[in-house]
Amino acid sequence: MRFSHDRRGQSVVIGTVILFGFLIVALSLYQVQVVPQQNGQVEFQHFEEVRNDLVEVRAGILQAGSTDRPQYQTIRLGTTYSTRLFAINPPSPAGTIRTTPSYPITISNGSAAPEGTVTIPTRFIQYRPGYNEIDQSSTWYDASVLYVDGREEGGGIAVIEDQELVTSDGDVRIVALQNDFRRSGTARVTLELHPAENVTEALPEGPLTVTIPTRLSEANWENKTDLPTDSDVYDGITEDTNDDGVYNLTLNTTAEKLTVDTVGVQESPEDPTQNDNGAAGDGGGGTDGGDGGGGGSSTEISMRVDDISDRQVNDPKFYVSYDVDGEFDEVSVSAESTESSSSATESSLNGRDGVLLDPGFGDGQEFEVIVEASNGGNIVASRTITTAADTQNPAGNDDLSLSDSATLDSSQIQDRTRTNQNQVRYRFDYTVSPTGSFSEVQLYVLNRNGNGASSSTTRSSRSVNDADVEFGNGANTVYKIAILTVDDSGAVVDDRIVQDSADNSDP
Repeated sequence: MRFSHDRRGQSVVIGTVILFGFLIVALSLYQVQVVPQQNGQVEFQHFEEVRNDLVEVRAGILQAGSTDRPQYQTIRLGTTYSTRLFAINPPSPAGTIRTTPSYPITISNGSAAPEGTVTIPTRFIQYRPGYNEIDQSSTWYDASVLYVDGREEGGGIAVIEDQELVTSDGDVRIVALQNDFRRSGTARVTLELHPAENVTEALPEGPLTVTIPTRLSEANWENKTDLPTDSDVYDGITEDTNDDGVYNLTLNTTAEKLTVDTVGVQESPEDPTQNDNGAAGDGGGGTDGGDGGGGGSSTEISMRVDDISDRQVNDPKFYVSYDVDGEFDEVSVSAESTESSSSATESSLNGRDGVLLDPGFGDGQEFEVIVEASNGGNIVASRTITTAADTQNPAGNDDLSLSDSATLDSSQIQDRTRTNQNQVRYRFDYTVSPTGSFSEVQLYVLNRNGNGASSSTTRSSRSVNDADVEFGNGANTVYKIAILTVDDSGAVVDDRIVQDSADNSDP
């Protein structure tokens, strides 16, 4: 028998090759068309969320100046794309928020005397996203106006919140924003907005001319900002004489109808100049950290909730970091299910701490995580974050890092799962900054959907190679992988959190 001309297997081979070719084409089309579209939807959703955050920041700036109380506003700088098994995502889009160099606000009565002119520095705030799919126009806070600036991309100005410089009664209220600030990344950052503490200068008397720096042109102010340009208060916009994109808005007013407030980002303002109508130093006689003269408590709470639940064994757990600013004698931290009797409470005498809450049951249920500060038996401040016990961190977390906090400088996560043995294993390498407040790094491998086991470990070294988290049960299921950097108070100050399928492919 001769086999040299036997072709019985050729059709199977050709069919397999064609089928494989179709699969490659389909994956290519998915990568080129579907992935960018889905990622664009994620970016647009984040754009809407960060727009709302910036509206709150603007409100916090104006409120801090008018009420003489610090305000704390949180912004999620960037976002992350959905995990993909058969496609590739670009890097997660980070964002940057910053204050610009300072520009002078000038208040003058026209007198040549030194006391006839007062100059107060102020800054703009810029938020710039790092999106991969949609336009990357910056959002600006500028002389009380919040707007998206598309001029660099050939577009125009889209005002989100109108001006609050001039009221319907012709009163002029200025809030000078001060201090250098810049943060970049994908995590949340908290802007601390601190009003001036006292009056250091008196404003000139009589009719006043006020010039306020702005990036908006005359056409923008007259057509987009709801400024009463037909009133006697408005006196026009000067040209951009320095060719730096900054104009001067000129207003006419009097000392009686002018209020000047100063607000600093992350700390007290550089130059807390205000008049007697300003909120700071306005005859209330409040003490530092106590009542500011307007009634109520000045105690503030910042907090962060890390969901470290083990879903497979119905064991919700939350690591709660908090920082209390103000007078108190005890702090209570609790997690209470809104769907059952599951709860846990811990007390602390520390103003800054990290507390582990273990309610015992309630997998997937909604929990209210509450931090309350009390003084003399009375609650002086309370903060609540609502989250589901599903391993995902809530959206309302604050950034608790301080200027002297350690940072997670580098990290590598390797998926070394033995899929044929159903044994999940992740290896961590990380480096924490050589200086800065630090106590430990917490490493978590948490099953997202309860169809696999979870595990964790801690390391007290600033630099670790080959730290393994290894256990059985859960190969080819989805996990939350977290590296949490903890300072010496116990608060989480930096992190890296990813989602990954335990399939022996690195995240």
